[in-house]
Amino acid sequence: MDESGKRDVVFLVADGNMRTMIGTFLSRKDFPHKLGCAPFAFDARRDFVPAPHHDSEIPLRAGALLQPWRGEYRRAIVVMDHAYDNAPPVEEIRARIAKQLQDDWAQFAVIVIEPELENWFWSGHHEVIKKALVWRPRKGDDRTPRQVLEEAGLWLPGQDKPEHPKEAVEHLHRMKYIGDMSSGIFKRFAQHVPSVRRCTDASFQQLMATLAEWFPAEKNAYTTTEYAQ
Repeated sequence: MDESGKRDVVFLVADGNMRTMIGTFLSRKDFPHKLGCAPFAFDARRDFVPAPHHDSEIPLRAGALLQPWRGEYRRAIVVMDHAYDNAPPVEEIRARIAKQLQDDWAQFAVIVIEPELENWFWSGHHEVIKKALVWRPRKGDDRTPRQVLEEAGLWLPGQDKPEHPKEAVEHLHRMKYIGDMSSGIFKRFAQHVPSVRRCTDASFQQLMATLAEWFPAEKNAYTTTEYAQ
């Protein structure tokens, strides 16, 4: 099949929050510099395919959902959470999706976030997290989001992140420490996070490594052979 004239990458995502976070970050002018890859064509308005029924649909229908776009794109990236009812093991999900895509896509990657997208959010960038959350502590309360969550038993001492990252955000909202539970949280985080290096989440690293491999600069910080197909 003639690949000339096709767009670089289409993203199949499970929900609007994924679209917002990934789209905002990849739309930043400094993105190639932050990652260490060559620039590539990306348009957050058109390079996403949403799964109508979210995460649980993707292992069953990823191939069908992406098939209409095979004539327009060279590569495909699938992004989904692992935290949904009756989810099979991550490796099984990857294998199911890969089987559906391997005949149609010469290059593709399957990103399964354990447990969910909010795990990308809880990085070491504390000031960026507060800005993204629209952090509003009570008068005289100078605790950080981490300290509030530790005292609630939702962030265990010694751990890099909360065990249940979405529940952590929901708790802060319920306690009125934050005023926003919309995709704006993810947009603000992606706009302001200064570095991709401090995110230790394996699925985020896989996504960054895949893009660096597909669009290599002379020198880049990420390489991958394990995940990208």
